Amino acid sequence: MTFEALVAWAALALMAGLGCSPARAEGQVNAAYAVYLKGFHVLNAQASYQLQPWGYGGSTQIKPAGLISWFLTMDVTSRVEGKFTPDGNVQPVLFDSGGISRGKHRHVRLEFSNDTPKVTDLQPPETDREPIPDSSLPHTVDTLSGMAHLLHALATTGKCDGTQIVFDGIRLSEMVVHGPTMADIPQGQDEAYAGQALRCDFIGRQLAGFVKDSPNRAKLASPQPGSVWFRKIDGLGLVPVRIEFNHPKLGRVMVVMQHAVAP
Repeated sequence: MTFEALVAWAALALMAGLGCSPARAEGQVNAAYAVYLKGFHVLNAQASYQLQPWGYGGSTQIKPAGLISWFLTMDVTSRVEGKFTPDGNVQPVLFDSGGISRGKHRHVRLEFSNDTPKVTDLQPPETDREPIPDSSLPHTVDTLSGMAHLLHALATTGKCDGTQIVFDGIRLSEMVVHGPTMADIPQGQDEAYAGQALRCDFIGRQLAGFVKDSPNRAKLASPQPGSVWFRKIDGLGLVPVRIEFNHPKLGRVMVVMQHAVAP
């Protein structure tokens, strides 16, 4: 079971709140989430981010939880820095992710110039993957900036429609987002919030960077649906309180805020 892939998807979903940038700066959000896989609590996640009219920054930290923590050593921290452009897009500056995963220390660092990412560090090298052509990288964004670009319109236009090509250093993926709609926050995992919230729906699929000769290639390339529920919190703006998505190999994943955030 590829928990590293689950971490990447969960981190992307957690930072979806970056897209909900108000016209003025809100306070810093520090939120704790529980990640459920097939009904079992498998990961704990911390997300911290702040938005300014000119840009954004944030980080996530993900560790194993429950019985999984007895058998799995993992501690992965990711951080992002970027700017908002006058037309409402994002301009990533830096993406850095590293820590212990699958028994090794792993690290990837992306630096952006002229709207193009450059992998300045990748440890250990992913030699078992199909290479991604350099021609596919211009105008892509990192995983944490991707949702900022796609969902920024939620605050400025009231919509979260958009498409973005996302590069995490080893994989190239497409994210398509649409909405929002008013919907009840699902219950059952000790959620911090209940009632109605804004829900944005998304579909993700991997485009390139597949493991060579992988028997799961067709699954990874198939569209995977998901949803994010946003609750408006005074002093903080719209905050993601629940995320659900299908992982192509692991099944249904739920990311749940279980403790209310303080403004």
